[in-house]
Amino acid sequence: MGEDLFDGKSFEGWNGNYRYFRVVDGAIVGGMHHHRIPRNEFLSTAKEYSDFELRLKFKLAGDNINAGIQIRSARIPDHHEMIGYQADLGQRFWGSLYDESRRRKVLAQANMEELDRVLDRDGWNQYVIRCVGRRITLWINGYQTVDYFEPDETIPQKGLIALQIHSGPPGEAWYRDIEITELHAPEAGLESGVRGVATRARGAVRIDGDLSEFDEAFATPIGYFHDQIGDRAAQFFYLWDDQAFYAALRTIDSSPANFAPDDRLWEGDGVEWYFDTRRGDDFRGLTWEKGAVHCYWVGLKGTDLKPRFCLRPGYLDAIPKTGVEVAAKQTPVGLDIEFKLPWANFPGFRAVEGAVIGVDAELCYSDGGPRVDRDFVYGSPLSVQQPASLARIQLVDRLRSAHWRQCGAVMMPVRCDTDWSQPGEPRVTATLALPPNQADQIGRILFRVTNLEGATLVETEGKAEAFSEYGIFRRATASWPVDFADPGRHQLQAIVYDRSFNELARIAPRMVSVRMNKGY
Repeated sequence: MGEDLFDGKSFEGWNGNYRYFRVVDGAIVGGMHHHRIPRNEFLSTAKEYSDFELRLKFKLAGDNINAGIQIRSARIPDHHEMIGYQADLGQRFWGSLYDESRRRKVLAQANMEELDRVLDRDGWNQYVIRCVGRRITLWINGYQTVDYFEPDETIPQKGLIALQIHSGPPGEAWYRDIEITELHAPEAGLESGVRGVATRARGAVRIDGDLSEFDEAFATPIGYFHDQIGDRAAQFFYLWDDQAFYAALRTIDSSPANFAPDDRLWEGDGVEWYFDTRRGDDFRGLTWEKGAVHCYWVGLKGTDLKPRFCLRPGYLDAIPKTGVEVAAKQTPVGLDIEFKLPWANFPGFRAVEGAVIGVDAELCYSDGGPRVDRDFVYGSPLSVQQPASLARIQLVDRLRSAHWRQCGAVMMPVRCDTDWSQPGEPRVTATLALPPNQADQIGRILFRVTNLEGATLVETEGKAEAFSEYGIFRRATASWPVDFADPGRHQLQAIVYDRSFNELARIAPRMVSVRMNKGY
C-alpha cells in the first residue's frame, strides 16, 4: 500500500528554497507567473528511496516551461543544484529520462508523436515512475515513455526524490497526489525447479541476423562433445521483453542446407522449438494444446539464405503466428539465426519478470541431405511427444551469479569418456562446455571424481581451449589414468568458481539421451 509523500497543506517532510515553492489548493507549485526563474530550484524529500513506485499528478502553466521529478538523487553541497536521474517535463522532453548535473544528457528519449496522443499539455496528467534494481520505467497517462537499464554499476541506485522548476521564463509546475510504494528488489535466486533463464533485452531487438543484441543474453552451448565438433557445435541465446520472446542460434557447420518443403522444415538444418506458456494445471502437461507450441525455424531454403518458419503438422492452429519473424546471416563458420515469437500469440500469458515458462531447444543437422543428427538443450526426444519433458525457464532482468547453481548444467554441460584410440597409457577425458559470453566470470574449473561412498579419487584442474575464435567456442578439458577410477564405481562433478574463488556451480554428466540414438 502506498504512502502519501505530501499532506496537501504543508511542506512537512520536504526541504528546499521556499521562495520558489508554495502550496495552493492541495498542490505544490514551483515557480511563478510574473517572475523569471533565475536558476533551477528543487523541493526534495528528507528521506532517501531505492526501489519504489512513485505516482503523482502534474501540470505545467506558461510558455516554454521545463520541470521534472528527481529520483535517486542527491543535493550538491553548498549549491542549489541536485545530481541524479530526472523524469522530465516540458518542451521536447516530456516523459524522457535525463541525468541532471552528472552526465548532463538525455538517457532515454520519449516518442513525442505517440505521447502526444495521451498528453494534456495544459491540464493535469499522471506520472508513474518505477525503479527496481538498475531498471527505471516511466509512464505518462498509462503510456510507457521509457524503459531504461543503467549499464554503469558505479551509479548510485538510492537517493532523494525532488520536484523541480527549471530556470527560464515565468511559469509554474504543479504537483499533487504524490504517493510512493517502496518495493524490494527481486531475490537473486530462482524458483524451485527452474533450469534456465531468459534475460531481458537491453533495447530494441532487430530481427536481421545480427546477434549483437544477444551479447549479454543467457546462452546454452550444444554439440560441444560431438565427434564432428567442426560441424555440430552451436550456441543458443534467449531474451525477452514486453513484446516478445527472442531466441538466437550460432552454428559451426561447413555444409549448411535445408532442402525440406516449407511445411516440413525438420528434414534439414534448423531448429525444432518447444514452448509452453499455459498457466493452469496443464502447464508442462502430457499433450500439446493451445498455449503450447511445437514449431520449426530455419535460415535456409536449399543452400540459399531464406529464413522460414512453420508449425508442427496436426497443430497448425496452436498459435495465429502473429508477428513471428526469422532472420539469418552467413558467418565464417556457419550461420547466425534470430527468431521472434511475440507474446500476442499467447493471450493467456503475461510476460513479467519472474514468470516461468516451458522451453526446449532442439538443433537438427542434415549435412546437405536428410536429417542425420539432432541434439536437445534441456530435455530429450521425449519433448516431441509431451511438453512435460520441457524445462522450466524463468524470465529475469539479468543473469546473476546466484542463478549459476541452478542453470550451470545447461550453461556448461559436461561429458566424460574414454577415447577409442590412444597412443599410450589409457586415460579418461572430461570436457566442460563454456558459455560464450561469461568468460570473464569464470576463475577456476575443477574436475572431481569420487567413489560411490563420496571419497575423492581424482581432483584435477580443467584447461580452457578455443576450437573456434569466431563466436567464442571454448571448452575446458582434463584427463586422468583409467585405473584411478574403476568404471561403474565412481561419479564425476565439474566445479566452477568465479575469479574470487567463490563456487558458482556443480555439474554432472547428463543421464538422458540427447541425440538420434538412445543411450548417448
